[in-house]
Amino acid sequence: MRVLIFSGSREIVHVMVPPIGEAYLAAHLLHIGHEVKFIDLTLSNDYKKEVSKAINDFNPHIIGISIRNVDSTTYPGNLFFYLPVRNIINFVKEIAEPQIPIVLGGAGFSIFSEEILKDLNHRLGVVGDGEYVFAEILKKIKNNEDPRTVSKGVCYLDSNGDYHQKPPWRVENLDDLPIPIRELMDNDLYLIDPLNSSGPVWGNIQTKRGCPMNCIYCSYRYIEGSNVRYRSPENIADELDLIVNNYGIKNVFIVDSIFNLDYDHVKETCQEIIDHKLNVKWGANYVPSMKFLDLLPLMKESGAVHFATGIESLSEEMLKNMNKSRTPDEALLTSRRCADLEIEQLIHIIVGGPGETLKTVRASFDRLESIESFKGNLWQGDGDVIIFVGMRIYPHTPLQLIAEQDGVIQKGDNLLRPKFYVSPKIKEIDLFQVVREYGEGNPRWMVPGLGFNNPEGFAELSQIQFAKYQS
Repeated sequence: MRVLIFSGSREIVHVMVPPIGEAYLAAHLLHIGHEVKFIDLTLSNDYKKEVSKAINDFNPHIIGISIRNVDSTTYPGNLFFYLPVRNIINFVKEIAEPQIPIVLGGAGFSIFSEEILKDLNHRLGVVGDGEYVFAEILKKIKNNEDPRTVSKGVCYLDSNGDYHQKPPWRVENLDDLPIPIRELMDNDLYLIDPLNSSGPVWGNIQTKRGCPMNCIYCSYRYIEGSNVRYRSPENIADELDLIVNNYGIKNVFIVDSIFNLDYDHVKETCQEIIDHKLNVKWGANYVPSMKFLDLLPLMKESGAVHFATGIESLSEEMLKNMNKSRTPDEALLTSRRCADLEIEQLIHIIVGGPGETLKTVRASFDRLESIESFKGNLWQGDGDVIIFVGMRIYPHTPLQLIAEQDGVIQKGDNLLRPKFYVSPKIKEIDLFQVVREYGEGNPRWMVPGLGFNNPEGFAELSQIQFAKYQS
């Protein structure tokens, strides 16, 4: 069958993100014999023209549209990415033949599947891992059967507009999935710095799915499940070999929610990269941890140059409130070791969560000022700390329940349009003033929600691009 896949997300916030989820889906469908065309609409200046041409030329039997993020997760300044995606979906429904099924999916959709289906009055979507579910949907359509009868992974509205969702379909052996065929993507267009058209490009890779953590605000556990499924180190190195040597991509980001979950897996993966003699520079989402300190030199040897480090807070009280099982000292030691090894960091900090007071904010910031960091200028530009004010409230998270109990939201509130938790113990204006006070004294602390200390062109690019894609 002919399958047309659109990456519906339009945002460019700091980096151009290669749509890796859609690439894995497309590779699996190609592997089992389907014809696939994939278009990343982030790269399009005229999505209506590109969508129309793709549908007319390819004449698909089915269309998939992926939604990655619904907003920028920043407060009080926020970009609501769902609006441009909504326009794309409605346009596709308008011009496609009515008999062509349109299936929605992606991480953002998985979180808000009920809200989005009802908002669009749309019938069918996929929640969680999409590869096997989409393949089963194609079988149902080919056999003239109702795709809503797929046993796992589908969600839908019935004739009365009521929402139904099957249990997610988790791919247990990730090595069974084929490596993405990156010819489907315009690899040369994914720039680390979107404002520098002659700068380096980057790719991304996933080494595992699932997250066992239960941080109060995070949606990864719902999207991917709590059971961690690892790719083998050999399989990971094989894909990196293709990325580097077949596609010429020398900079790669590991998109796992947390790279350093399992000591042996990290150690063996880095050793495989070294054994393959890959000329690659890689980055990853990283959490400070004492038990991984001795592996940092091996990570550096394998090509590690950048960590997006989830410190979140340097207040012991706030780490406990966020359900983080680590100490501020682990963050300080990790940062010092990274600086020694010349591994740059983009440190993530959140202020305003449950139990936050001005005292805990200042305590966290005072420690943050003492953190050592290495400025490598490959991934994040001029900043090495990014501060998020308030916590984006996602459904299916402990924070949703806390926010209801504290009266920040009401039970049953639609959270698709962003709502943020700021501790009732703080007046927002006082929190903003403290953040600005410290931020103005630390020019490498980026605060996108308050619009200052952002990399050159960051805010302008986001606002111009977002306004442009509203139509």
